[in-house]
Amino acid sequence: MSRALPFDYALRNLGRRPLRTALTALSSALVAALLVATSAFVRGLDSTFSGAAQADTAILLSSVAERDVVRSTVSAGLDELVAASVPGIRRFGDTPAISSEIHMGATLRLGAGPDSPGERTYAGFVRGVTERAFLVHDAVTLTAGRPPRTGEVIVGALVAKQFGIEPARLALGQKVRFEGAEFTISGHFAAPGTTIEAELWTPLAELRGLTKRDDSSVSFVRMETPGDFGDLELFARRRLDLELVVIPTATYYRELSDYFAPIRALAWAMATLIVAGALFGGANTLNAAVQDRLRELAALRAMGYGGFAIVRSLSQESLLIAASGGVLGLVLARLFVAGNAVSIAMSAFALRVDAISVLVGFGGALLLGILGTAPAAARVMRLSIAAALKEP
Repeated sequence: MSRALPFDYALRNLGRRPLRTALTALSSALVAALLVATSAFVRGLDSTFSGAAQADTAILLSSVAERDVVRSTVSAGLDELVAASVPGIRRFGDTPAISSEIHMGATLRLGAGPDSPGERTYAGFVRGVTERAFLVHDAVTLTAGRPPRTGEVIVGALVAKQFGIEPARLALGQKVRFEGAEFTISGHFAAPGTTIEAELWTPLAELRGLTKRDDSSVSFVRMETPGDFGDLELFARRRLDLELVVIPTATYYRELSDYFAPIRALAWAMATLIVAGALFGGANTLNAAVQDRLRELAALRAMGYGGFAIVRSLSQESLLIAASGGVLGLVLARLFVAGNAVSIAMSAFALRVDAISVLVGFGGALLLGILGTAPAAARVMRLSIAAALKEP
């Protein structure tokens, strides 16, 4: 069995060409950061829809809306009709857990005063709600202030990041304008892992008046037994005049997640191409390093060190560079990825940098170090001692 080269030999070799070592480590860092960002994007997008789904809640919307809650219209009195006709609805005291809501996109302006032509505007998502919305949407928690009254809104935790503004501009007491009216921010709310955090909520009745509507977009109905929507579906089938369809929130948000599947696949495809480029670059760098050290490696072979011992030492060098670059990449991801949000249409979701994302990023950097050694290892194993010693 051939002798193994000492570990400090690989360690010292990293300092022989510091610029090459630093550039290779930087490429590993960028790969690790990219993989963390891609994983955080994909996992954030997936968890956003799964987090909003509730096993005991279904959506009543118009059958002609093609499952689009913004285009849907349902009767303004649907809540009371459903509460009186459908058994098994969850109640809090005497209040049924049914939330009639208006969902709409709006052009928002910040601050008080009349609208001006050159003023900056923001595309936001506004939801008209009643106090019953808090009985239905379990994910929503009021973190500051109070629920909205007439002339007021509450703002989700991701709205400032979605608009790209300082959170202070959406502090309690600040003004926002849309639909020709001015609203005071009365509260902030959080709904972790959902797109609800990128919304503004305002009283349903006032939003109806501003938009000149006498209906709602949808009604969310929460049942006592999770998954038991039979009575609700029977009601929708019997009341043909209402033209309703019942969709469990788990189904609705799963379909939304499937809709974004091509975007997730594209993100991974782009990451794969960049990683492949870094892999070929790293392999070429290590192969060039072997070329520069042919006489040294041949001398080691002549001294009794076998090919596997030399390959092991080269692998140690590569893994040390990849590991240090991977750590740097995780730091970069922590600084520039964690805590950020991505806008999608009029909504947004938070990037999810969790243990799996970190593992994907660091593991990808290490894999880059291992695979990048392969061409150099093959060359070392075929190395002719006599020919290498004659190299200039």
